[in-house]
Amino acid sequence: MQVSVRLVEPGEYSLLARIGRETFYETWKDYNTPEDMQTYLLDAFDEEKIKKDLENRDVNTFLFVFANEEPVGYAKIRRDRTYDEFKDAKVIEVERIYIYQAFQKQQAGKALMEESLRIANAEKNEWIWLGVNIDNHKAINFYKAYGFEIFGSKMFKLGDAEDEDYLMKLKLH
Repeated sequence: MQVSVRLVEPGEYSLLARIGRETFYETWKDYNTPEDMQTYLLDAFDEEKIKKDLENRDVNTFLFVFANEEPVGYAKIRRDRTYDEFKDAKVIEVERIYIYQAFQKQQAGKALMEESLRIANAEKNEWIWLGVNIDNHKAINFYKAYGFEIFGSKMFKLGDAEDEDYLMKLKLH
């Protein structure tokens, strides 16, 4: 299977929103009420919101990952959020890496993470950080394999539910 990554183009916002909805639902449907899932999916993956985020290229970068030319997930990198942890350092956030479950062991996540790290280094960031659900052990271990370490936590609102996310960081070279 050939895996490749490329930038998402602004006109691909509908596809991006669909992949976001489907991959998020697939991962979290068993852990949340249908009402909370519906509320979150309608807001987080609203096509107009995704379109605006795609058009705001100074802040956001979206990457598609393909397996044999089929889009199987994406990453969202953003440059407008930070924590006191980083003082005045230049930082970048990996807000999302979402991949269909059937492709999670096919190097798709690795390809997205490596391209995210390449972009972060090319832009001369000192740190890259992310949030991950404290119960998502597979993802936590994935990030730890890249050298990310936990530096705190934050709450993540999903409908009426609140989940806790670990904050993880990696010092860049």
